[in-house]
Amino acid sequence: MKLTFIGVGSAFALQNYQSNILIESQGRKLLIDCGSDARLALHRLGLGAGDIDALYVSHLHADHIGGIEWLGFSRYFSGGMRPELFIENRLAEMLWERSLRGGMASVQGRSMRLDDFFSAVHRLSPGGAFRFGSLGLRLFSTLHYFDCREPAPSYGLVIDVPPEAAMPETTGPRCRIVLTTDTQFCPDRLVGLYDSADVIFQDCETAPRRSGIHAHYEELCGLPASIRNKMWLYHYQDGPLPDATGAGFHGFVRQGQVFEF
Repeated sequence: MKLTFIGVGSAFALQNYQSNILIESQGRKLLIDCGSDARLALHRLGLGAGDIDALYVSHLHADHIGGIEWLGFSRYFSGGMRPELFIENRLAEMLWERSLRGGMASVQGRSMRLDDFFSAVHRLSPGGAFRFGSLGLRLFSTLHYFDCREPAPSYGLVIDVPPEAAMPETTGPRCRIVLTTDTQFCPDRLVGLYDSADVIFQDCETAPRRSGIHAHYEELCGLPASIRNKMWLYHYQDGPLPDATGAGFHGFVRQGQVFEF
């Protein structure tokens, strides 16, 4: 299993592209979110819309969905096999009605639906699970931002990498990865996931002014050392970065950085 950060920046970063991630397993590629910069970030790595076998959508901010129109139309008009979509059920309806329908509802006089742009739309429950290649992936709800007074749907991922075939006596995953996508700093809510993980990829603000919708670096520095020392930080702002390794973290992920598990 290979995990590539096609971008590591915040929503408004001018460097490093927005934080979208490519997962490869058994020769297939799953894109975790498709933000406004995704086509440029993929192009930098020598990839395009035709290389994406599936898409997972975590929530509706533009740095996570702003490139879906590009992906959908590119694959629709190419005439080839369209990608699969994995998305929480309520979020699927909101994605189409609130974000995509305005530009994608009609193609050459034909009325379109979300399902027309994907080979399959897998509508998942809030704690639902799916498989991609050899991997097991499970959604978990994050507290990110509010839709009026209600928490807007937003979902991170737990990714279980299976044991090697040469290790049949092994029980459970060979490696468990927690990918927060976007979340506020709420360790009480996430401590069970943090403790169960072998590796954590945590969104992290670094700007002096805190937005309140992402964990801030200074907040994360207060986590126990046992959590910090398995945590990589991403989704950060442009400019100088603090010494994360000196503070006990693995460090800040760099744009294009590859992890193999």
